[in-house]
Amino acid sequence: MLQLPHISPVPGVPGLWRIAADTNGYLLVREGESLLIDCPEADVAAALRAAGLPAPSTVLHTQVQTEHCGEWAAFPDAAVFVAAESRDMAVHAPAFFAATDTVWPPDRDWDYKGAEKYGIGGCVTERLPAQPLAVAGTLAPGETFTWEDITLEILPLPASGKRSIGLFWRTEGALFSGDLLHAGGLLPNAYDLERCHGLPTGYLQLRRALTMVDKLHARLLLPTTGPLIDAPHRDITALKGRIAWVTHPPALRVDEAVSPINYTPPRTFSHLRQVADGIYQNTDAGNLVVFVSDDGAGLLLDPCPCVWPTWEEGEAGMHADLDLLEREAGLKRVELALITHFHGDHLQFCDLLRGRYGTTIAATPDVAELMENPAAYHLPFAVDWYGYPFKSVAVDELFPYELPRAWRETAITPVRLPGHCFAHAAFLLPWRDRRIACTGDTLQYGAGPIAVGMPNLYYDTAWPARGFLPGFERLAAYRPDLVLCAHSQSFFDPDGAILADWQTAATASLARARAMVAGDLTTAMTPPGFDALREKLLRAKMR
Repeated sequence: MLQLPHISPVPGVPGLWRIAADTNGYLLVREGESLLIDCPEADVAAALRAAGLPAPSTVLHTQVQTEHCGEWAAFPDAAVFVAAESRDMAVHAPAFFAATDTVWPPDRDWDYKGAEKYGIGGCVTERLPAQPLAVAGTLAPGETFTWEDITLEILPLPASGKRSIGLFWRTEGALFSGDLLHAGGLLPNAYDLERCHGLPTGYLQLRRALTMVDKLHARLLLPTTGPLIDAPHRDITALKGRIAWVTHPPALRVDEAVSPINYTPPRTFSHLRQVADGIYQNTDAGNLVVFVSDDGAGLLLDPCPCVWPTWEEGEAGMHADLDLLEREAGLKRVELALITHFHGDHLQFCDLLRGRYGTTIAATPDVAELMENPAAYHLPFAVDWYGYPFKSVAVDELFPYELPRAWRETAITPVRLPGHCFAHAAFLLPWRDRRIACTGDTLQYGAGPIAVGMPNLYYDTAWPARGFLPGFERLAAYRPDLVLCAHSQSFFDPDGAILADWQTAATASLARARAMVAGDLTTAMTPPGFDALREKLLRAKMR
């Protein structure tokens, strides 16, 4: 049953009512007619009847998201107006669904850091209305919308979504601000600011929008989440200060020179280097880490060199790398390949290894589930997005967390290492008098400054429990003296000082993240639907 929202007059603005449920709507009333700005998913129709207020004939939207678009049920005959760029979403147009079905093209001529219209790396980050809306027209920034004696100026406010708008009622000094900010100078959530992979684009857009709104000198902001904002300048200034850390996270070792690694390799050959006795890694941002035993048996992590020519050229390059390792490192066969996580740039050539050596492909149960059934989860950068000539990768052996698995004379232990994504493993192993941690993408470091920025939230990385800090603490407890990261990075840490600094940096950033959001941080960092998605994943891994 839908909740019954609370309706109250907005102080100082005659004829304006706030409809408060989990989100807010605002009702303008004139001479027995009404216009609604945003509509909570609540029993708004019943609440208006109980309050003796007229049902709206027109609905305007500052943003098109499920929780703000309840009029399809409450007022199905109302004429709906949305931002022009949001129309396809609002009506569930075929063009919207076509634009969400993305695959990285074979020529790789695509900017993976944010060019997808409705998502990131094949993951749709928009929340459609539960049913199509009866869109009668669109609202374009720079134009106005007039209803009765009220004129609303349409402003671009890319905060809770890159297509969000604001509606400024200049004569009243009131701005219908969507989810630009929450009262107290806070963010309603963090996930709606995610625009692209690994860049703070949403926060930069938010800062510009806040600056623009501040220059309006509005006396009142009417947000779609939380209380009214009666001191806009104060709250805007506070929020700008609270989000500053995202583009400049607190850093340690800032005076250290940035270099790929904090050691001198014993030797290099072509684009591969020897890290230590029997351990090899590529040097050109790829993901190959290879252990070679005295008799030539190989253990390989994440078989993808991360170079993107044609598929045929990539295969030839991988074979050439293996040929090189056979000549220079004494490799005879790769017996076991371990996968740290499900992203397509970490498992491109699993089948090539199986065909060449009969390699066993092993992964933790959650990672295996996402490798074998990526389409069931729609997470960013899964293998089915990469445009490979296959849509999934089979796993030969499940490797449960915290249970050691013997390989040759060593025991390999997988541990959960969240931060880069929730379904992510590190592999811990002793090797020739060293304690080794293989960390995949969660810890990427060679030398230089240490800082922890905002994670990619659509990888299910909400802080604190699914963030970096628990993983760094687990690594520190193991006390590795050599850490082998993904993308050609590695470092020696015999006294644990580097890992201690990563924990310190993560703790500092966690405090800043908590300070910038309204309510619980985990909730603010978890995209809607991801709790159910994670539960499904964790059930599936019990197979």
